[in-house]
Amino acid sequence: MKFKLSDDFVIDSDEKPWSVEGLRLCIFGGAGSGKSWTAALIAEQFLSQGGTVVIFEPRAEYHTLKELKGDLVVLGGAYSKDLDFIPAYPSTYAKAIVERGISMVFYTSDVEDEEKLIGFSSKLIHYILKYQEEHKRPLLIILEEAQEYIPRSPSGHVAPSWVYSRMIKAFKDCFLQGRKLNVAMIAVSPRPQEINFSARQLANLTLYGKFGAQDLSYIDKECLKWYRERGLNISAKDLMNLDTGEFLVIGGAEARIIHVTEPRKTTHGAITPELKAVAPRKAETKVAINELAESIRKALEKEALEESEIQKAKKRIMELEDELRKSSERIKILESQVEMLSKIKVETPTPIDTSLVSAISEIHSICERILNQIPPPATAETKNKEDSTYQLWEKKLPPSASKILKLLVETKGRKYTKSEIAVATGYSSSSGTFNHALSILKRHQLVKTDGKHFWVN
Repeated sequence: MKFKLSDDFVIDSDEKPWSVEGLRLCIFGGAGSGKSWTAALIAEQFLSQGGTVVIFEPRAEYHTLKELKGDLVVLGGAYSKDLDFIPAYPSTYAKAIVERGISMVFYTSDVEDEEKLIGFSSKLIHYILKYQEEHKRPLLIILEEAQEYIPRSPSGHVAPSWVYSRMIKAFKDCFLQGRKLNVAMIAVSPRPQEINFSARQLANLTLYGKFGAQDLSYIDKECLKWYRERGLNISAKDLMNLDTGEFLVIGGAEARIIHVTEPRKTTHGAITPELKAVAPRKAETKVAINELAESIRKALEKEALEESEIQKAKKRIMELEDELRKSSERIKILESQVEMLSKIKVETPTPIDTSLVSAISEIHSICERILNQIPPPATAETKNKEDSTYQLWEKKLPPSASKILKLLVETKGRKYTKSEIAVATGYSSSSGTFNHALSILKRHQLVKTDGKHFWVN
């Protein structure tokens, strides 16, 4: 494939280094520098040559590619949406992408739960790479705001660090294994200094656009210093005077300024949100969209059912707590009456009102039944006991088993498949080390399993 940015700058995937290394591209620049416009230009040319694109965008910009390619599906967003973006069934999306060649644009701002989005993104990439081993379809993945997917550090986010680390690994795998699987990658970001260093280092072509003065010192120190140590005479000051569409291009041992002049075939979505024309869809695309729609419908029904069950459980607990409160009040009244009766001295013996004793006994029985239905809260003593148990076994277990046990303990109660544990801990589910570790944990009854899932209560 060929990607023409200007008359004097063409990327030819049949020539070195691209024919040997594949295409791993980073586009950095401040607001209005033309980075998204350039990424969309490459996407157009990729689609025109029979490729399939997968785009993650936080703002609607790439939906206008439908003017060129009717096989492109927009998930979420306000413009040209085909389906809602529901972060469920990543394997279904991946199959439509790889097996049927359906290009997709994911509007990520529709997903408010950060952990759900991260989990979906990492699993989608995992399945895409898995299916690509068989199909080898020409595939281009574009990450807008790439610092959110491959950040320099996973700390400082709402989602747990290990969840973020899993996503970082998935996208780094795209950079590392992309050539073998026919996957090209474009990371777009206004904050290159916040991108994972390994991912930046793996890029074999980097475009730096115009930046403001406030960013220059960070970029010079965190990004360009690495190139200068390898003999390139470049400075971040060169980036201040660039115009829109001008970039400092760094590839191998070469660095030069280019001006992207090749015209776009579709409307730039960030300027004109509505489409002018839409290419006709193929029958295969319609089938894939219907399947995705059905998967999304099932996911929504499942979420609604789970939410309904949770609400029912909360309501029942409130009813039981109210019943317990009323019973406790009644017990106090009856006990007070019994105490008063015991202090009253009567000359003429009268039979004791056994109904009071009977009532107290009955109410105590009710309270005990109610309390048995309300799950007891975890105490600090219980947690300390669990922590000490884990620490004790951690010293005895091999590192692989200890790593798996730590994951399950930290997410106690959550069930994982074997492959999910492998991805989260960085092992291959078919490796001897990983399977031996699981065998040790099962043998010592440190984990629970139903044959398919593993968890710790």
